[in-house]
Amino acid sequence: MRATPPPPAPTLTQLENATYSGVIEQPITLESGSYVGAPFIEGVESRPGVLLWNDLIAFGDVDASAGDEAAVLLSSASGGSGERVYLAVVGISEGRPVNLGTVLIGDRVKVRTLSIVEGKIVLDVVEAGGRDAACCPTQLARRSYELEGEELHKVSSEALGTLSLKTLEGTEWQLIWLDEQAPQVIRLPTLNVAEGALSGFGGCNSYNGTIKERAPGEIKVSALASTRMACPSAEMDVEQQFLQRLEQVDRYTFVAGRLALSGERGDGGFLLLLSVKPSRARGK
Repeated sequence: MRATPPPPAPTLTQLENATYSGVIEQPITLESGSYVGAPFIEGVESRPGVLLWNDLIAFGDVDASAGDEAAVLLSSASGGSGERVYLAVVGISEGRPVNLGTVLIGDRVKVRTLSIVEGKIVLDVVEAGGRDAACCPTQLARRSYELEGEELHKVSSEALGTLSLKTLEGTEWQLIWLDEQAPQVIRLPTLNVAEGALSGFGGCNSYNGTIKERAPGEIKVSALASTRMACPSAEMDVEQQFLQRLEQVDRYTFVAGRLALSGERGDGGFLLLLSVKPSRARGK
């Protein structure tokens, strides 16, 4: 007899439309990755909302049965300044996604990486240390979670030090969000940090400068120098906006595995989001 093949891992579409328990009082079913509930009080705008972080998902075996599960992150907000972040495990049963366990990982926790290692879910996070304000965590930590039966729980937590520019080194970052939208160019701007130096590709030209850490998560960027190649207007516009904002960045943290750079301009605050640039396959 042929062995029964293991069930496939959940697809992104299944995860974005699955039913999750343990986030708010009752189970909720997402639609295209989000859920918006009824107002807490009739006539008041404040209402529960849940969002799946669809760009930070790990796959692997966490329940010791055939087939891989997905570890996902969900955030819940109700209109205030808080954002409760949850870890959930989803498997496949009879062709349908099933939420196997959910656990709260904290309020406004900044997640750097999510992975599954030897049956455990591992999160590298930036969390609030003893002297940190809730808005601005600076302590690096690694947490491990395990699924036992229908319960997902934390099995270990290890402090790894304090947020510093060293955290950014050794990675080429690629811009994915500028002024609340994705930049519409073929080659995305990049950013590299190494021993106080800042460099990369702006969208048309290469650039360089210096970066100094004033305190954990707080930085000062020098005026940037760049080459002077001419490119189509779309690339030149993105480069100009990116470099102008980069010179004004004064804070950094992580959001769903992305590097978040923020600062103030005359017309208000801004946010640059960068992800790890995919490496090219050898020979391509």
